[in-house]
Amino acid sequence: MGEYSAIDLFAGCGGMTAGLIKADFNVVAAVEIDKNAAKTYRANYEKLGVKLFEKDIRQVLTMDIYELLDGDILHLLAGCPPCQGFSSIRRLNKNEHVEDERNNLILEYLRFVKELKPLTLMLENVPALEKYDVFQDVVQQIKKMGYFVDIKIVNVASYGVPQNRKRLVMIGSLIKKVRIPDGSDIKATVREFIGDLKSPACSDDKLHKRHPNHTKEVMERICLTPKDGGSRRDLPPKYILECHKKENIGFNDVYGRLRWDAPSSTITGGCLNPSKGRFLHPSEDRCITAREAAMLQTFDKKYVFPAELSLSSLALMIGNALPPLFCYRQSSYIKQELDGYFMTDIFDDSKRSAIMKKVKNRNTAPELFIRGILNELGFKYRLRTKVLQCKPDIVFPSKKKAIFINGCFWHGHDCTRGAVPKTNTEFWLEKVEKNRIRDEKNYFEVKEKGWDYLIIWGCQIKKGNRENLILMLNDFLLENN
Repeated sequence: MGEYSAIDLFAGCGGMTAGLIKADFNVVAAVEIDKNAAKTYRANYEKLGVKLFEKDIRQVLTMDIYELLDGDILHLLAGCPPCQGFSSIRRLNKNEHVEDERNNLILEYLRFVKELKPLTLMLENVPALEKYDVFQDVVQQIKKMGYFVDIKIVNVASYGVPQNRKRLVMIGSLIKKVRIPDGSDIKATVREFIGDLKSPACSDDKLHKRHPNHTKEVMERICLTPKDGGSRRDLPPKYILECHKKENIGFNDVYGRLRWDAPSSTITGGCLNPSKGRFLHPSEDRCITAREAAMLQTFDKKYVFPAELSLSSLALMIGNALPPLFCYRQSSYIKQELDGYFMTDIFDDSKRSAIMKKVKNRNTAPELFIRGILNELGFKYRLRTKVLQCKPDIVFPSKKKAIFINGCFWHGHDCTRGAVPKTNTEFWLEKVEKNRIRDEKNYFEVKEKGWDYLIIWGCQIKKGNRENLILMLNDFLLENN
C-alpha cells in the first residue's frame, strides 16, 4: 500500500477499504461492530496488516489510532456512518427521517476529525442525510476547523458502478478548496460485470451457489417474466398477485429482471430476494446470486465472503456495502490533492505554515492523552499564557514551565517518523529545517523569560510508554519545587 495513511470508520465488509487500497492508500485501521461484516473484513484485510477494531465506535479511543500512526499525520479519514434512519425504504419515501439511535453516530466521525486532525476527509451516505440538522451542524464545525468542504448528491452509475444508486458524498481538505469529481454520462452495464460468470450449477464458487429456492408457484411466475428487463406487469393476469392489482401499490420492480445492457437497480439489503426488488437474473430463471450481487457492487470476483451465512445476512452485508469502485474514484481525487501538497513545491512557505497550523490545532489525541496523565497526577495547567509569544501546548504559569508536544515529521525528530518523503526531498529538508530553526527560537524565548520547557515527541506518546511519560512529567514539574 502507499505512503498516505487512511482510517476507515464504520467499515462494514470493506467496500471503502477496497477503494482506498486501489487508490494506493495505506489503510492503517478500521472500525466495525457487526460480527458478520467484521469477519468478512478480516478475511480480506488482516493479511495486509490493517488493524480492525471490532467494537462500538463510541468505545474506540483516538489515541489507539494515533499509536498506530506512530506519531505521523493522518492523511485521510474516511467513513460511512449508519444511515438506516435516513434510507428511503425506512422513511417510506417521505421527507422525515426515522428516529434511530444510530443517526447520531455522525458525531463520532466529528470526534475523530477533531482529535486526529486528518489532512483530508471523505464521508459517504444516503442523500437524506443532507437535510439532517445534526449533520448540518457537524459540517459547520468541520468548516470552522479550517477545512474546505464540498458536498454533493451523485449517482454511482456515473462513476463506473453498474447500478443506479444515489449517494451523498462529502470531501474535505485542509490543503485547498476541493470539489467532488465529476462523473461520466457513459454508464457501466450488468453484462460488463457479471456477463461472463458461469451458471451457479457449473461453478466451484460457494458464494455463487447461494441464491434462493422458490415454490412451484413462484417459479412459474419467474419463468413467465420476459427475459432482459421484464417485470411482474408483463405477466398474464392470472399470475399477478392480488396485492399487486391495487392502484398506486408502487414497488413495480418487485420480481423484475435486470437488463443486460443497462445498470442494475440499487443493490439493497434485500438483493437476494426477488420479492424485494428487481433482482432476477436477466436471462436465467432465478434470483441473482450472492457473488453476482457483490460484483454488481464492484467487489472483486475473488473477494472473500462467509458463504455459510444465511441468505438474508449475506444480502444485508452486501447491500449495505459501499461500492469499492465508487470509493476508488473519490479517493483517487483526494490522493491527487495530497500529491500536489507533498510531491511539489507549488505552495509557498506561508501557505504551508497556515495549513500546518490547522493540523496542529488544540485538543488532538496526543494532547488529550498527556493532559489526562497530568490530571491523574494532580497538576494544574493551562493551555495558553500571555507571557510567551510562542505557543507551547501546555503551560504552568506558577511554575514557569511549558510543554511542547511535537509531531516527529514536521519538527525533524531523529526517528523513523522523522524521515522526509522520498519525492521532492530537497524541498522537504529545507522545510523541516525552517521548522527546527523556528522551534529553537521558541525554546530560546521560553528560557529568556526564565521558564523551563519539556519536549514530548509524537513517537513517545503511547499507552505502552505511559509509565515513562509519568516519570518524565513528574521529574520536569517537581524539579526545583
